[in-house]
Amino acid sequence: MDSTPAARRRRRRRVAEENRKRAPRACRFERDRLSPRQSQSPMPAADAPITAVAASSQTGATPQENISIESHQTESILWPRFLTRLREAFSLDPISGPEEQDMVNLQANITRPNNPSLAEQARLKKIVDSFPPRSIAEFLVHVCIRRGTDVFFYFDQAQLIHEIEQFYTNQTCPLRFDPSFICLALTIFALGSHWTPLERPGYSRIDEHDPGRLFFDQAKVLVPDVIELPGLRSIQVCLILGVYLMPQNAVGSSYVYTGMALRKALAFDLHQDSDDQGMELREREVRRRLWWSIYSLERPRSVAPEIITVPLPTILPDFDDSQKFNNVLLQIAFASLISILDKVADWESTVTNAPRQADTVNLENQLKEWKDSLPEAFDLETIPPQDSRYRAVFHIWLNYYYAWIVMGKMSLITVVRMTLRRHLGDGSEPCNIDDMAEKLSKSCAKASKKLLQLFEDLNQTGYTTRFSFTDFQGCSIATIVTLIAGILDRDPGYERRVRFGLDFLRRMATGNPNAQVGVRFVEALRSISNEAWGKLSRSRQPPNNATDEGLQSSAYNEWAEWLSNQEQSQSAINNEAIGDSALGADHNTQVPPGADAEFWSTGPEVMEWSSRTDAVLEPLMSRLQVPQPQAGEQLDPFETYRLSTMYSEDQPFLMGLTGFDVLDFAGYPPDLAL
Repeated sequence: MDSTPAARRRRRRRVAEENRKRAPRACRFERDRLSPRQSQSPMPAADAPITAVAASSQTGATPQENISIESHQTESILWPRFLTRLREAFSLDPISGPEEQDMVNLQANITRPNNPSLAEQARLKKIVDSFPPRSIAEFLVHVCIRRGTDVFFYFDQAQLIHEIEQFYTNQTCPLRFDPSFICLALTIFALGSHWTPLERPGYSRIDEHDPGRLFFDQAKVLVPDVIELPGLRSIQVCLILGVYLMPQNAVGSSYVYTGMALRKALAFDLHQDSDDQGMELREREVRRRLWWSIYSLERPRSVAPEIITVPLPTILPDFDDSQKFNNVLLQIAFASLISILDKVADWESTVTNAPRQADTVNLENQLKEWKDSLPEAFDLETIPPQDSRYRAVFHIWLNYYYAWIVMGKMSLITVVRMTLRRHLGDGSEPCNIDDMAEKLSKSCAKASKKLLQLFEDLNQTGYTTRFSFTDFQGCSIATIVTLIAGILDRDPGYERRVRFGLDFLRRMATGNPNAQVGVRFVEALRSISNEAWGKLSRSRQPPNNATDEGLQSSAYNEWAEWLSNQEQSQSAINNEAIGDSALGADHNTQVPPGADAEFWSTGPEVMEWSSRTDAVLEPLMSRLQVPQPQAGEQLDPFETYRLSTMYSEDQPFLMGLTGFDVLDFAGYPPDLAL
């Protein structure tokens, strides 16, 4: 897909294309299958790239042969390009003069990384010497590719495997002196370590500590040096570090690293469709896939869609066949869904503007068309749970149902609040709920049921690992929507779904204090839902003609509410016992059949949406009741931690973790106040 500015530039050119002197592309992806001659001499990475045009002319090599992934982006040297454009504008010979060539060489030398100091070389050597044995490194790379890639593209798998082989078999390989490659390898080891529980034999012991922390601590030392280097590796390092840190602090360190990956991707014009005919298809596809992975993960609201001209990933057989985990169809499907999700978010933030109904129908049709376009291979029931594709396809469907929840969440909350106001208020004003709001609210509630069913199916597989931000947030949102919809209506399966959702969240929260507090948030909403349901049920009973059946129904509702509160209290006691335990693996909550005693897995996607700037109501979370100690009674230490967390800098993380920020209870018009 050609961008409009690029097309205009081509139309303005006065010199024939074949006579133009092209600057070498900066971001050419390094696919050096190191020749024996290259492998014999140790050379610092800073000296390896040849970037100046003069160097190309002296060796007689083509620019494509000399420019590597860490090459300087000579096309970004603006002054020589500007002077060349001036010569073309005045119909002069496009061949650069000596002054212009000197400027190219001078600016290239300025931007080229300096040789590392002795201290930096010693630090790098120490890290290289601490690398795991080759067999372990290959195992971690295998696990990262097989389990951690999901629906994204992090790196050329075939190239990375070849480079790892060169690193371990050739002691003079230049990669051993390249901080960007060493840092990238460490980040891959860290992310792969996170997924190793899925590869363990059933009799092995489960470690609760983070096995990837060792590699992360080493990679973190090299980050300041790597982010200053030009090339795709610096972008890949930031992206993978952001994914690795997501379960620990999605709005902290993870946000910083993914933000750096996005900024560097924009600086390298990965979001632009290049019109350079000299760029190989493989390189073009790598840039394209890396951009959409960063964009899909970060979903930046500050990047205007109109400036993104790069097309979605495409199938490239020669490239895809060389990948250990060929997920190109997943990449395409997920990037397409993200584009629809962005439209849903934009529509939801301006939902009061006309024409609402037409926009809603259009978005619904887009979601249905996207679903119908999925290949049969995306049917979870046909994929073995141990297959690498299972969790990737699982996350595809998770985001699909999430889109329906986002589109209908405002209607659901509006219907609930207006119904409560009609039955529990003074009743002086009629509350009319339009058909579209009613339809969207039902779609939202239905999507939450489907989403919880997905998690039940995942639970039955037993292929689970450590805490996952994506899975926790998805299950939390589905449970929250179920609780809100349950204020108005509760079918026979309601209690079972809520109980499963909370049990699933509690198990994923094992060993993660922030997630444990997040579970308390959802449990507090359960109490609110039960209270509202009880009041609404009583208000619907005939005031003066209460029959025996009505009294029996009211008594049942009172009993159900009491039982729910007792289960919640028992779950809190069990969670506290887990927190006090050294291992934290055994607990007394109900576990669905086929459940595993392991931790739950990590997924990469972060769901962030812009919040409204309209006048808002008092936030719902301020209404949550905090237990007060009775006379002579000590406040539970966990409750003390909860209080400190709710009003600390971790609150944004908890709101995002549970999905309360996504549902945005506070961001609705004041006229809907209860």
